[in-house]
Amino acid sequence: MLFGITIILSTLGDNEGIYAYFKKLPIPKILKNKEFYLKLSLFLFLFAAISALVVELYLRSTLKVSWNTILVILNPSLTSTSFLHSHLYKGIFGMILKTVLTNIPSGIHTGSSLSAYTPNIISLLFILIPITYISMILSLQRRKVLSRLFLSFTSTIGIIGLIDGGLFGTPAIGGIYGMLILIYNNKIVDGISDYMVKKENKNSLMSILKEEWKLIKSILSGKIKENKKDLDKYLKIALPHIALIIIIVLRFSIAFYGASPDFYELTVYNGHDLDGLNQYNTLNVTDDGNKTIVYISNEYNEMELLNNLAITLDGKCDWYSLSWNVYSYL
Repeated sequence: MLFGITIILSTLGDNEGIYAYFKKLPIPKILKNKEFYLKLSLFLFLFAAISALVVELYLRSTLKVSWNTILVILNPSLTSTSFLHSHLYKGIFGMILKTVLTNIPSGIHTGSSLSAYTPNIISLLFILIPITYISMILSLQRRKVLSRLFLSFTSTIGIIGLIDGGLFGTPAIGGIYGMLILIYNNKIVDGISDYMVKKENKNSLMSILKEEWKLIKSILSGKIKENKKDLDKYLKIALPHIALIIIIVLRFSIAFYGASPDFYELTVYNGHDLDGLNQYNTLNVTDDGNKTIVYISNEYNEMELLNNLAITLDGKCDWYSLSWNVYSYL
């Protein structure tokens, strides 16, 4: 639905009346440039995503649980969040949904339970998401077909990922990658678009590709000084792909660095009737005030254990946290 709406809104600038009105607005020239809005969208997106991670760390410090845990809120309804898959913005979005929809199916986790634990600043930061989306819509105007479709799709998954998953979620990474592609490789995407719709461009495609390949071989041969302009050109082309690789490597580095491969540490807050935990291979159980800390064998798959604990502890605590173990998927 969001993708369809984005496609429709991206055509507003095609209306000559709307476009003429926009061009006549008494605002700085830069505010009429779609490339400015594309860069602004990327900045706002990254700021919102990184800010959510900071709030994730703050949330854990207030609850006195480790940063490398999956936090599951059970009261009044189930929702979860973690540094690698944040649902903080989803919690605010869920609250908005509940004011609009009277009957949300029980199987849909709106994330609204998180709102009781997160600071109010996350509500202010949430405002950045619709602002980012509006900026993305402005950046889509008057683009060629392929660029518009590509950016519409990556913008859609980016906004969805920002709400459900955060910076290290796959959809958000796809959104960042799409914006970087259009910022640094816009001419290439437009060239492909022209090739697809203009038959006269197809005849010269092979000669262009051969020429480009010669330049690449020249750079790879080590003649950097003689081909500095060409090197800069290809570095610019490669930048979005380099950024994508860096984010993915960072994501998995954090996952492995924060993993607890020897055992799972389960922290249950305000727990009662916890006899159901006996079905798991527990190594040790300690009580710390209103918290019960349980160490569980690492023989379980992380996702299966997380889901089973949600059933076992349903209605028997306010929340629980579980250390993650990426090694359990290998």
